[in-house]
Amino acid sequence: MSVDLRAAAADYLAARRARGYRLADHDWILRAFLDELEARDLTTISITDALAFAVSRPETQRCAQAARLQAIRGLAAYVHGLDPAAAQLIPARLIAAKVTRRIPYLYTGEQIAALMASTADLSPAIFAASMHTLIGLIAATGLRSGEAFALDVEDLDVERAVLTATGKYGKQRLVPLHASTVQALADYQRVRSAHAAPRGALFLGAKGGRLNPNTARAAFRALVEAADLPARPGCPTPRLHDLRH
Repeated sequence: MSVDLRAAAADYLAARRARGYRLADHDWILRAFLDELEARDLTTISITDALAFAVSRPETQRCAQAARLQAIRGLAAYVHGLDPAAAQLIPARLIAAKVTRRIPYLYTGEQIAALMASTADLSPAIFAASMHTLIGLIAATGLRSGEAFALDVEDLDVERAVLTATGKYGKQRLVPLHASTVQALADYQRVRSAHAAPRGALFLGAKGGRLNPNTARAAFRALVEAADLPARPGCPTPRLHDLRH
């Protein structure tokens, strides 16, 4: 039995995603791996070839190499189920990589208030208002920055004082809001209503579309640099995402 590896990869990814897995980087990893096999006229997946591909860029971090091998490992197991001769089963943990989590910068209440106040220097006004409210919302609720950027107006229930946040893997949860947070969001919506339709993205960028995460993070870095926040042991430059802690 001959297995078309590219077709098998497409079927494998579709099946995993149908079960809720996002597999964000798997497409390009598997495509690059199969390109390399084709360039060498190989039609099967071996442990040796998979491992060589995973570590082919020695400048990449160990955890990135492990992730590349993990993507191929899943495909190899799928292909092995179709035809054991077409792929070897790849053992787990061939590349040992311990994930090290970044130490968050812990802001004081005064620092958060100062950063929010400094957004008044941003322009245009809707961008300044978006950044002001975004900073306060993440700090008050512990939302991930990505969750905050993805919020729509419809996700805010003022009457019940909750937000519906969509997190990792599309999972939704209700986030309770303090009365002061509800008031701040209501104030922001009055500003927002002059720049966009009543539905759609909650946080707006300078041109009236959804606030771009890269733009917002760059603006936040500028605010942090201007504030000259004190260094904290083990913490690199403070990030917007750190506000959730």
